[in-house]
Amino acid sequence: MLGFLWLGGCSTLQLAYSQAPNLLYWWIDGYIDFSKEQGPAVRSALAELHSWHRSSELPKTIAVLQKAQALLPGTVTAPQACGIFDEVRGLTSAITEHALPGIADFSANVTAQQLDKLQRKYQKNNDEFSRNFIQAKPEERKAKRMKGAIERSERIYGKLGDAQLQAIDAAIDSSSFDATLALKEYERRQKDAVDTLRQISLTKPEPTAAQAALRAYIERSLKSPDLTYRQYAAKLVQESCESFAAVHASTTPAQRAKAVQTLKGYEGDLLAASGQK
Repeated sequence: MLGFLWLGGCSTLQLAYSQAPNLLYWWIDGYIDFSKEQGPAVRSALAELHSWHRSSELPKTIAVLQKAQALLPGTVTAPQACGIFDEVRGLTSAITEHALPGIADFSANVTAQQLDKLQRKYQKNNDEFSRNFIQAKPEERKAKRMKGAIERSERIYGKLGDAQLQAIDAAIDSSSFDATLALKEYERRQKDAVDTLRQISLTKPEPTAAQAALRAYIERSLKSPDLTYRQYAAKLVQESCESFAAVHASTTPAQRAKAVQTLKGYEGDLLAASGQK
C-alpha cells in the first residue's frame, strides 16, 4: 500500500503509463538540458526501457497490486505494510538496473554546462525543501506534512473522517522526521551524483566500468555511508509502516471497500496498458 500512494487517479494512470517515455524525457531534461545530439539517443533508450517494463515488469507490478487488494478489507499489520513496500522497492531496483547501460552511455557525454544545470536544479530543490521544512514555523511545517499525508491517504480511501485525521496527526507528532538531517543527506547524494557523472565524462571508461561506477553510486544512495542517516532512514520506514497500519485500523468498512476499488482501478489501467484487457 505504501508504495502505491503516489499513484494518481485511475482515469489518468493508463494514459500516464503510455506516455511514460515522453514524461520521463521532459522530467530529466528539466535537470540536465539534453542537447540536440543527445536527445534522439535518450528517447530511444527510454522507449526501450518502457517496452521492457511493459513486457517484463508490469505483470509483477499488477501482482503486487493484487496482493495489496487482498489485504485491505481486513486488518493490515505494520510488517504486512512493510512487506508491500519492500516489493515495490524491489521493482524499482529492477528498473534502475535495466536502465544502467543507457545511463552509462549518456554519462560519458555529459558536459560541464549540463552538470552546472544539474547543480542549480538541485540547489533550487534544496532551497524549497529548506523553506518548507526548516525555515518555516513549526505549525507551518506540520501543516505541510499533514496536507501531504491526507492527500496520499485520500487517493486510496476517499474522504477521510475524524478518526483517520487523528491517526495521521498522532503519527506526525510522534515521527522521527528530521529535516536538517534529511537535507544533509540530499546534499551528499547530489554531490555524489555530480562527482560520479563528472568522473565518467572525463575518463570515459569502458561501458562495464561506467555501469559499475553508477551502480556503486546508486548503492550509496540506497544505503548511505552515514551510519546515523542509515539508522534514521530505517526508523522512518518502520514508522511509516506503523502509521499506515494505524490509519487503516481507523477506517470504516466503506473506506476499505473504496481502497480496494481504487487499487482495482489501478490494476485495470495497468492491464489495459499491458494489452491484457
